[in-house]
Amino acid sequence: MPQRSYKIEFFQLNLVPNQNLTSVRDLFEALRDEEYDTSFEIGGFTREVWGLVFDRFPESVCGQFRKFRDTDIPEIGLPGEDAEQIELEDGEGLIEKNFFIYYEENNILAWHRNNHSSGINQFVNFLSSTAGIRVSAGPILQSDAIARLMSGDIELKKIEITLPRPTNPALYPDDDFGSSILGMMNDADADSLKISMGVDLRRADTEGRLTNRLKRTLRNLMRTGATTARAHVFEDGIEYPIDLVADRVFSWQSVETNSHFPPSFTMYGIIDTAKAECQEALDGYFGAMEDALL
Repeated sequence: MPQRSYKIEFFQLNLVPNQNLTSVRDLFEALRDEEYDTSFEIGGFTREVWGLVFDRFPESVCGQFRKFRDTDIPEIGLPGEDAEQIELEDGEGLIEKNFFIYYEENNILAWHRNNHSSGINQFVNFLSSTAGIRVSAGPILQSDAIARLMSGDIELKKIEITLPRPTNPALYPDDDFGSSILGMMNDADADSLKISMGVDLRRADTEGRLTNRLKRTLRNLMRTGATTARAHVFEDGIEYPIDLVADRVFSWQSVETNSHFPPSFTMYGIIDTAKAECQEALDGYFGAMEDALL
């Protein structure tokens, strides 16, 4: 059988509790019990949280996030013959899906990336919308990248950020810079914004560095789907870049299958294997984050 490869990315889910929900697990349990809608239209497609499993691995929740496509349906046929359209019943759609496992320890989400299905921001927007609660997902970075960025011993010289318009503005960073960036996009009716801020060390009227508050803003903007997030820093007189997009923790896993996807429990198995392989990097990230908060 052919080998297929799947990319597993890691995020930290954050939920702002309310009187009904105090944790991410509470939210998944409420979806299992159908206390909230498990499918509705978001981003132009019907999407659905499906097949939640609570006993596959300890203190975890496995599941699928499915996207239903009912437009631009491909045709089928044989060489030398006319193509035929795939006939769909009312309400049916071609299904693309992301598999995921949520681990309660450190609120880690191991996410199977599928460019034909949904992105992580569509997933958290779905969770936020269905429960009327604020849920966000921050990418987990290599520990040396976050430690270097947040270190008090380095100085920011330049930052570069490219941001799409947020589909849910409530998830935008709640700080001075985040609010200003969102305001600029809204005022200009822009769909994206590219920002580059830096200092010119040749000027006599400059501080020679950017404010350290931008370190936290840059890290927070990663949660909103920034496609570019780079910091150029000085340490001991040496300048070097930190690329927060390239430095994410992820794993490629392969499995033999004749299908687009193997059975769901096989997918959950390779996702859990990916987490085990990345455990050192995950532990390093949370250790670096604790150090940064001290």
